[in-house]
Amino acid sequence: MKIFLYALYTLFLFAMAMGFYVAYRGAEGLVEENYYEKATGYFSTKELEDSLGLKIILPDSLKKGNNAVEVFVFLEDRPFCRAEVTFFAGSVSQKSYDAEYSMIEDLPGIYTADVPLPFSGKWFVRVDVADTTIKTSRRWFTEIE
Repeated sequence: MKIFLYALYTLFLFAMAMGFYVAYRGAEGLVEENYYEKATGYFSTKELEDSLGLKIILPDSLKKGNNAVEVFVFLEDRPFCRAEVTFFAGSVSQKSYDAEYSMIEDLPGIYTADVPLPFSGKWFVRVDVADTTIKTSRRWFTEIE
């Protein structure tokens, strides 16, 4: 009986060690790069957004094909002018299409870009807003049919 328990204990330790090794070597995209650094700055960025009165209005929906994307950016209910705004779209379903577009300020606080989404499926979308005072982003997943 003791030999069986020792073998079982050894097997358990080996399985646990292999589990840690596999988890360490292959994160499979579940962990974002520099996760800890980004997480520590998250709350300070949100606090800065609140103190500046930053409001970002994102597009309601996207469709397959060309999209005329408009993003509205306001500081304390006034247009946020001359910011650097980029739009990123990455296909999660196909894993073969990632693209980033610089958005142009057509009117004060209104940034536009023509964004082609050639595939149906699930997409990861991100809007980055940067200025000398703040650098922030909004991210979401959307289903394109």
